[in-house]
Amino acid sequence: MPLCGFNENMLDGLKGFHKGLVEHGIIDRSKLKNKTASDIIENEIRDMDRFLKETKNIKDSEIREIIGNLTKYARSFYLLINKIGLDKYQEIISSLNKIYFEMDRKYYKELEGKKDDMKKLVEHLNKIKIGG
Repeated sequence: MPLCGFNENMLDGLKGFHKGLVEHGIIDRSKLKNKTASDIIENEIRDMDRFLKETKNIKDSEIREIIGNLTKYARSFYLLINKIGLDKYQEIISSLNKIYFEMDRKYYKELEGKKDDMKKLVEHLNKIKIGG
């Protein structure tokens, strides 16, 4: 990836984050609250939207960026789970890690420093399909 590259530790961390979002954030909460997974996802997205409107008030700009972007990432992941299906969450997690790995490989092995490298990277990413 055109920022630092992905290694095994980073991919394992993302896998754990994704699993936590699904297993704790959706599955456990749906059982605890006696609601459907879809209801939980919709509620989480609404809460994240409300929270994102407030993050502008976080005084430290770096922390504001990190928290805001992490919230946007989790929100996008929930939207993807909702779109493809909770039953396919392990495939989705695996697909995301493959995309991140492939993005890193493509950039650093083939595109880095070349004309239109970012444009070509995005074109390549547009060809990759994800889980489900």
